[in-house]
Amino acid sequence: MKRGYAEVPEGQMHYRMEGEGEPVILLHMAVASGDEFVRPIHYLSKYYCAIAPDFLSAGDSDPAPFPYSIADHAKSVINFMDSMGIKKAHIVGHHLGATVGMEVQINSPERVNKLVLSGFGYHPDPEEGITFADPPNFMGPVDIKADGSHLLEWWRRSGLWGGSPEVLEERVIEYIKAGPRGEEAHLAGNDYNPKTRLPLVNCPLMVLFETKDPFYVVAEGVKKLAPHATFKVIENGPIYVDRIMPQEFAGAILDFLQAPV
Repeated sequence: MKRGYAEVPEGQMHYRMEGEGEPVILLHMAVASGDEFVRPIHYLSKYYCAIAPDFLSAGDSDPAPFPYSIADHAKSVINFMDSMGIKKAHIVGHHLGATVGMEVQINSPERVNKLVLSGFGYHPDPEEGITFADPPNFMGPVDIKADGSHLLEWWRRSGLWGGSPEVLEERVIEYIKAGPRGEEAHLAGNDYNPKTRLPLVNCPLMVLFETKDPFYVVAEGVKKLAPHATFKVIENGPIYVDRIMPQEFAGAILDFLQAPV
């Protein structure tokens, strides 16, 4: 797997890349990095050029010049594509990456072939009658402490949705790399209303649901917002599905990308 840096107007964006042919750009969740796709890339790269950039202020990319919104991240993806000489690509996004990928397609439809939204959802309105509760204290700034206690807090947050010690260690490393600015990504997601944006997607679309993902409770609402989409469910898929069930994750994506339009 190749690793490198793309020059964008805001600095440098780090990426992982493997395979040849039509590009598939994989966009990661909040306070994470392209590292979350290392395992599924093994399967995707047999058929495509799979590329997983780190968002600005995440992973090994440069810090963003200011707290980025979803629209700002979407612009950085286009800048990344320009720097890499990619005119058009399939885009796969997971959680935050799904909303960013959706925004890329809405604002620059000529740059996106097919779009996959994984772990996509929204916070339901009270009238929907859906019980949804974020874990307590899972976002917000964490002060760096001389005794290292902030590392335990990052481990606690990483473990709120389960996962093996190996997966949690990967997540904690991403928290460390993002540092105090990491939670800007969660805040950007809170300021974005995916319910008003999803109906604007006008390319072949698959929404990938995982039954153990917190957003699975709004799956039926998502289907109503995008009746033209393809829907796929990964049974027992957790929030870290791309790390824990990479073959199932990649297989669902390949089935959709390789299906005739």
